[in-house]
Amino acid sequence: MNDGVARYGRIYRRIARAFPHRFRVVCGDGLEQLGADIVPLVWQAEGVLGLIRCFADLALRLPLEYLAAWGEKFKEFIMTDDPFEGTWKANNEKSQWDPAYTPEQACLRFEATDTGYLLVAYGIKDGQAVAERPTPIITDGRRRPIVDLDGRPIPGVRPGALTYGTRPDPLTIEAGAEVDGQVLGRGTYRVSDDGQPLTVMTEGMGLKGPFKTVAVFERVTPDPYEPA
Repeated sequence: MNDGVARYGRIYRRIARAFPHRFRVVCGDGLEQLGADIVPLVWQAEGVLGLIRCFADLALRLPLEYLAAWGEKFKEFIMTDDPFEGTWKANNEKSQWDPAYTPEQACLRFEATDTGYLLVAYGIKDGQAVAERPTPIITDGRRRPIVDLDGRPIPGVRPGALTYGTRPDPLTIEAGAEVDGQVLGRGTYRVSDDGQPLTVMTEGMGLKGPFKTVAVFERVTPDPYEPA
């Protein structure tokens, strides 16, 4: 192999080393070794034109790999590891609240657990701060008695009432409560494919009668409950 071909092989390897770290973690030294192996073969088979095509393909691939790496970085920035975990605030202009239950402000907080999530809902209604009892959502589909976090019956909940939760896909949670086959309330929580927004569809029976809402929540960033 003459010195010129060897020089082209070294140039190929230098360009290969400029690829993003993520690409190199996956491919290791494979691209560099490819340069050492393929440049002499291309020279023998196609000469200068073959080397031009070979380097042109490498030069085109380099910016594409950086764009892909930056895209992954941006996706990590806007999304947490868990699509639900964190604090969400309702966008009232995009929501369809039941007139009897329209809040001035509404927030949800999902905390991941070993069995699903702990859901905390709070906000402002009629000028007063309000908060619901923290609700565990166990997403295995089983029916369980409705109890508080210490396993005790909750005052005001009908005897025999059961709660359930499911995770039909990674971006959807379904939860509800029923007694003797009658639905007390149910909701579907759906995060969009890009991590924003969270759409919550709920219906059931409240203190002011039946309700049905479609609320749109946006992720609060930075999360006020996470240490800075």
